[in-house]
Amino acid sequence: MELRKLEEIVRETAKGFEYELFLLRRKNLKISTENGNFEKITTAEDYGLSVRLLKDNRMGFSYTTDLSPEAVKKLVSDLVEITPLLPPDGGNKFFDRKVEPKATSPYDGEGLSVPVEGKIEMVVSFERSVINSHPYVVGTRETTFSEVEYTVSLLNSFGVEYSYRGTAYSLISSALAESPKGDRNITWGYRAARYLKDLNLEEFKEELVQKLVDTLDPQPFESRTIPVLFHREAFAALLETFAEIFSGENLVKNKTPLAGKLGEVIASEVVSLIDDGTLERGFATHPYDDEGVPQSSKPLVENGVLKGFYHSVWSAAKAGVEPTGNGFRSSFTSPPSAGISNLYLKPLSGNFKELLQSAEEVFVVYDLMGLHTALISLSRFRKFPAIVTPLTAATRLPFL
Repeated sequence: MELRKLEEIVRETAKGFEYELFLLRRKNLKISTENGNFEKITTAEDYGLSVRLLKDNRMGFSYTTDLSPEAVKKLVSDLVEITPLLPPDGGNKFFDRKVEPKATSPYDGEGLSVPVEGKIEMVVSFERSVINSHPYVVGTRETTFSEVEYTVSLLNSFGVEYSYRGTAYSLISSALAESPKGDRNITWGYRAARYLKDLNLEEFKEELVQKLVDTLDPQPFESRTIPVLFHREAFAALLETFAEIFSGENLVKNKTPLAGKLGEVIASEVVSLIDDGTLERGFATHPYDDEGVPQSSKPLVENGVLKGFYHSVWSAAKAGVEPTGNGFRSSFTSPPSAGISNLYLKPLSGNFKELLQSAEEVFVVYDLMGLHTALISLSRFRKFPAIVTPLTAATRLPFL
């Protein structure tokens, strides 16, 4: 194992320190098309090593893309000098025991083996099917397919060690439409999966066109009380914005309005919110987080009652609880911090089409704008513009 060789350098150079090594390798493939025509393809590969040293509750961090023995020794030597100068923090710890994981990392060898030409044809065919799916659709702005293959390895001085591979695929597309009345509209959609065959482009096309056509020819809408239905992309964006109020790091920093409300009712009894790092084929499903803690399934809200927070090793130590397997890094260039894995609202009954038919008239929210301006951790909220449309049984049936 490559990390084992690097560990020898770290152990010899940083005597008297606890240590952690994190190695990430990624291969990226991107294919772009527009209006059913191939535009470009890009490939990239990156890798890097990050090292953390710990002594007397002081934590030093650095990284390098040069894995030569000389470069690694220089990096560690610098950390040995810097770490004792950093402020101590009782939350600075490494995970100190090996625990068997509850999940594996999905790896799609079959999808990786599909020739690039086949993937180009897949994206081009998708765009053409979107354009030909409805007379109002006049073209696409751009569609980008992404394929990522990665290997993650970690070990620390407490004997925690792992290595796993993973794959991820995504497709983002925007389409344009024009109604007979001359109204023009553009909308976008996104799909992601761990296996290429799970992208389900036919279903994605139907959803994209549905959203595009439904939002043409907007009309004034009189205020009244009717059921509101969020499209899943809109609600996912809303959920992502609010996710940080469940962060253990915000809890110990007193930056969440949920501090001190554990066990209290904070939502409707139909609301159960789960962060599940073991979700089958989940986009963020892996055996371990980026600190060596097994990922887990944890209820944050259960039937409207606040049940807990998601924690990194640091926030768990500060809060006096066990880490939940939510210590993640954006890359090898950053230390881990508390973040969500597969966060979802527990479903009740009925899919999108069935819910549309559940009432004579339904107010559908397709998109929300300006969510990035919310300061949820400080309880500062504002009104968000939304792309919405009232759908009646008569208007929505032709597009289903």
